[in-house]
Amino acid sequence: MRLPLWAIRWLNRQKLSRRHMRGGKLHSWFGDRILAKELWRPTASSLARAWLVGFPITVTPFLPLQSVFATIAALLVRGNLLLCIAMQFLSTPFTAPVHLPVCYFVGELVLGRTPGEAWTRAADFRQNLGSLDQVLAVYVGPLYLGGVVVGLLGGVIGYAIILRTWRDAPRPRRRHPSSGPGSP
Repeated sequence: MRLPLWAIRWLNRQKLSRRHMRGGKLHSWFGDRILAKELWRPTASSLARAWLVGFPITVTPFLPLQSVFATIAALLVRGNLLLCIAMQFLSTPFTAPVHLPVCYFVGELVLGRTPGEAWTRAADFRQNLGSLDQVLAVYVGPLYLGGVVVGLLGGVIGYAIILRTWRDAPRPRRRHPSSGPGSP
């Protein structure tokens, strides 16, 4: 898959091209690894690796600096940086009323509660979601345990789905200069 021309031009204007980054601050910190093509070009393997490490970071509740951790994880596994950072914006105050109760429910199930008890406790959790101090004092164990389980399962399932469904665009064949219509 290739980026549209307008996106490439916008990235170049923002000085996010390999030519502009060479010799810059990021290049001095991370070396040639930051310029690797698999970090920037969406391929099946780089997108799958980005999802595998980015999704658990996304669903971890109340994790500060998610984008920094996602960038470091993507650099370590050579995953697509753009997808890994973009996924961190799925964890917002608008999505918290959905993903935090799910994490709490799964955490309660892992701790051995029946689904009925876990559902009741998750409903209580959702009602108390407005008071952060009570959430952190009472519900923190099952919340983080569920976040780890949901993150790992979602990461592995997403990894497998991306590898099975994403098809990389075939690279155009380069013609040899002497194989033109007028050559013998």
